[in-house]
Amino acid sequence: MKQYVVIGLGHFGSWVARALYAKGYDVLAIDREPALVDRLADQVTRGIVGDATDRTLLERIGAGDADAAVISTGGDLAASILATQALRDLGVREIYVKVTSEEMARALDSFGVKETVFPEREVAFRLAQRLPSKTVLDYIPLAVGHSIQELAVPDRWLGRSLRDLALPRRYGIQIVALYDVLTGALDVVPDPDRPLKDSDIAIVAGSDEDIAAVVQSAQ
Repeated sequence: MKQYVVIGLGHFGSWVARALYAKGYDVLAIDREPALVDRLADQVTRGIVGDATDRTLLERIGAGDADAAVISTGGDLAASILATQALRDLGVREIYVKVTSEEMARALDSFGVKETVFPEREVAFRLAQRLPSKTVLDYIPLAVGHSIQELAVPDRWLGRSLRDLALPRRYGIQIVALYDVLTGALDVVPDPDRPLKDSDIAIVAGSDEDIAAVVQSAQ
């Protein structure tokens, strides 16, 4: 069973800890505040009250055996750095740290963390991608200039098949799945001859520019 360490049990940290535990993983949750640890007592494998910047504490509870760690200490840069260093000293190599600013992200990147997570920025960016269009339902960045987007199937596509639409050839994008909102069925790698329905949501991968061109042409 994979083991994860979650340090800091505010809103972000507690959600991560609960989600990992719900998936059946072994979760060690650590915070200095007893009330926050108690709140998650039956939703994690083990809750620990303590200072996660203390290497001795982390070693004693077996944090060094973790497959990965998530650090969520708010805007406390010093605590995030010290916890990162302590975990690295114990052999944990996959460390994800929640940050609250670009400056904090740059500082932690220099310590070799696996990834810095800036939830507010990411949510704001995804919302900004969706707001201008009624067609785009969600936006997930893949790399610079590329994404996976959920699109309401445009009226002009209804009744037509993926083969007929020829989106990869005509627009350079690919529908990787179709989700039927009425039945809840997810069709991954859909049949190219299946006609699209008004209850379908298309999950599309491609460059932002190409997807925007498709959305614009379909409106």
